[in-house]
Amino acid sequence: MFMALLFLWMAWKKESISFIFILLITAGLTYILQDERHADMPAYSGAYSGTASFKEGYKVDGDTVRGFLVLEDGGIVYANYRFGTPDEKLEKKDLIHNSVFSISGVFEEPKLPSHEYAFDMARYLKSNGASAALTIEKLDYQKDATGFFAAMSERRQKLKEHIRQRFPESLQAEAEALLIGERETLSTEQQRIQQTLGISHLFAISGLHVGIISGLMYFLMIRLGIRKEDALIMLLVILPFYALLAGGAPSVWRAVSMTAAVLVFRLFKIRLSIAYILLLSFIFFIVVDPYVIYKIGFQLSYGASFGIIYSMRFLESAKSPIKQGLIITFLSQFTLYPILLVHFYGLSLSSFLVNSLFVPLYTLLILPINILLLLLTLLFQPAADFLFYFYEPFRNFLEHWTAWLAEWPNQMWIPGRPDGYMFAVMVAAIILFYSLAEKGFRWWKFGIGILPPIVFTFMPFLDGALRVTFIDVGQGDSALIELPHRRGVYLIDTGGVLRFGREGFSDRSRPFEIGRQVVAPYLQGNGISQIDALILSHPDADHAEGADEILQMFDVAELHMSPGTQKTDLAIGLGKELGDVKIRLPGRGSVWSNKNTTFTYLSPSDTEYTGNNDSLVLLMEYEEFKVLFTGDLEVDGENEILKNYGDLLEDTTILKVGHHGSKTSSGENFLSRLDPELSIFSTGEDNRYGHPAQEVKERFDTLSLPTLNTADVGTIKIVFQNGGYSISTME
Repeated sequence: MFMALLFLWMAWKKESISFIFILLITAGLTYILQDERHADMPAYSGAYSGTASFKEGYKVDGDTVRGFLVLEDGGIVYANYRFGTPDEKLEKKDLIHNSVFSISGVFEEPKLPSHEYAFDMARYLKSNGASAALTIEKLDYQKDATGFFAAMSERRQKLKEHIRQRFPESLQAEAEALLIGERETLSTEQQRIQQTLGISHLFAISGLHVGIISGLMYFLMIRLGIRKEDALIMLLVILPFYALLAGGAPSVWRAVSMTAAVLVFRLFKIRLSIAYILLLSFIFFIVVDPYVIYKIGFQLSYGASFGIIYSMRFLESAKSPIKQGLIITFLSQFTLYPILLVHFYGLSLSSFLVNSLFVPLYTLLILPINILLLLLTLLFQPAADFLFYFYEPFRNFLEHWTAWLAEWPNQMWIPGRPDGYMFAVMVAAIILFYSLAEKGFRWWKFGIGILPPIVFTFMPFLDGALRVTFIDVGQGDSALIELPHRRGVYLIDTGGVLRFGREGFSDRSRPFEIGRQVVAPYLQGNGISQIDALILSHPDADHAEGADEILQMFDVAELHMSPGTQKTDLAIGLGKELGDVKIRLPGRGSVWSNKNTTFTYLSPSDTEYTGNNDSLVLLMEYEEFKVLFTGDLEVDGENEILKNYGDLLEDTTILKVGHHGSKTSSGENFLSRLDPELSIFSTGEDNRYGHPAQEVKERFDTLSLPTLNTADVGTIKIVFQNGGYSISTME
């Protein structure tokens, strides 16, 4: 669909038939190469032993090293290895870079993603040209890697170590990102700020960096008396080395290849449009690595370049450099919004204004200063220290000011992820806008470009279905209720990770966060940015540990907690995230309604929290349907509820099984009285507790009660509409 729209635009633009034909061949070549490469991938399974080496980009975090591994037969797999002791980590972590290891391990089947917006290991492997995942059990150093690429990787590593030794600690992360494309040292908070303000692209090496560096090098060579032709040849030699030193990201190679092509054509006095140069670069990288087209950096880099090049006439209408800079910023943001929605489900509303300030600031000041500081630390450290004395306070001030800007409310627009058809409509609208704007800009033409995302944003409010989703959070609970026409959004529990005592060396700089990495993507992928009520059934970690992340990332109106739990450590820890959130401590009999949907709390009956039987138990009634959420309710609590609400709970439609199917829950009397049409177990695959217990599963079977388990089928979605309901899973 995208290519068809592209051809229509080119016909509108009266592009040459040869250009369109080359592009058509490229599209076919991309598909054929991907298909052939995928078919030729070696199939791995079972145990493995042999030699291998980690590719650039591996990560050592806590007690684990992860990354892509090149096996001795040339196959690529994604591998992870856990160090047994702090001494082993100390011994091996520096050897991992540019070394060949003798390894043994077991190939693992990629796990089913939790939901359609969660991390998908199988897709990740394919997009990186890898054919399997390998858990390494033994990792022994054998020898140093050799060859040109190993040598360049070693230079990059030494440059990284140089920055960490010679730059002040507060400036190291930025310098690594800007100079060598290393973003791993950027903190989670820094990345959040960059995403909120829409300035993440400034910290990824791209055409901006390559252009500045090429210009500076060319200027210096000319000033040193080098002939122009010789200077161009030297740049052609140097730029590929720079791309390797900078980590070889798709955006870097795109910028380097296009710059190199321009230099070659200038050297041989060949006239070729920049659009053809972009296409040649595009073809080259697809032929070398067809899987590069899946990389976000590749899509964004070529997408932005494509939009700017094919809007050159619109750009040339601006006379002043400032106005041109603003238009380029607008074109980049506007052209890329469909791709950004597909990958990130939202956009920064402040990005245009912020980039209007930050792009010149980074172009004219911050990037050149970092280049100068790197040169001074290599040549004369005292001069670098003198400049650091003035630059570090300025940069720290700018960092605080940037963080302050990011705290302004309502900066993120979260419409969700569009499907293929809506994506095509968005691209068509952008193409139509550019085509019309070249004949003269009018605001109504801009309206054509933004109409599809506006319609897409309001589509959930036209949906008359009620949706209940049991999100697969592993060993834990999280359920989402979306009322018809988005009249209400309620999140019951957030899942969490049970963190047991571990040795200090195993602590990760970026620990896995259920709320941020599983629950939030599901909400944002569905266009949810506001939650009417966050309901924490009780303060156990597997139900509520992700609550702080949800409170940070979403506008939450109310927080419901079981009476007495406000004094627990978990609730106290949420204090700094609450802001204006209204706290409620409902108990038995608390009721609220929203149109034709009624919510009733059936438990607890007192204000003292003593454990699982004081979980908030919520009954939702919609038309003739009843959905019961039981938290970690056990048999005693079930009997108490039956005593007070037995008649109301008869013929329950959906039951969220209490305590993940523990043998202390789901009593026979309770199940037979409710007689649910479907019961949901929310458990983790191969969890350490053995949930759901075998005797509980047998009890459901004896009573002929159908069940589903998130551990088996992933996230479970139930849609109530037109007097019935449908069920879908990830299986």
